[in-house]
Amino acid sequence: MKKRWQGAGAAIAITVLAVMSAEQTGASWRDQAQTGSATVTSGQLRILAGESQNYAWNDFGSAGLAPGSVVQRPLTISVVGDTKAAYRLQSVVPTTSEVPLTLSASIVSSIAGCPPTGSPSSVVAGPWTVFPAPSTARTVQANTSEVWCLRATVGAGALQNKTTKVTLNFRADQQL
Repeated sequence: MKKRWQGAGAAIAITVLAVMSAEQTGASWRDQAQTGSATVTSGQLRILAGESQNYAWNDFGSAGLAPGSVVQRPLTISVVGDTKAAYRLQSVVPTTSEVPLTLSASIVSSIAGCPPTGSPSSVVAGPWTVFPAPSTARTVQANTSEVWCLRATVGAGALQNKTTKVTLNFRADQQL
């Protein structure tokens, strides 16, 4: 008899819990309204590096670099289209770990702000050393170009006579 009451009590408790949870989360609202006609037009957006979507940046590098050596070059990034965009450097991917690199990126006011040696000048934003960068994407108007100053420092563990390539992945999102 006691087992039947325990089973019945458990069944009632489960039923009460199920009903209570359904009452708390089961609410739904629905409404509809009709509006006048509207035209929706998609925008066009492309992000270009050096005026190309698949830019081979052969100028970023050097021969005979040793640990601690620095390579610094400007790269023009253009947002082309008919809509403003939010964009950033999403990732930096080297092809090998045999040549460790520390990369930093800044946006400078002109190509002259990114000399081959020395520090960047006329910095507009940055520097960033963690990617994606900036953490909050930069919003720019359509048909805008910015000069990124990219600086790579060869790490202490770099092996001799090894090479690496670096892929820079930018992301752009259309803004309203």
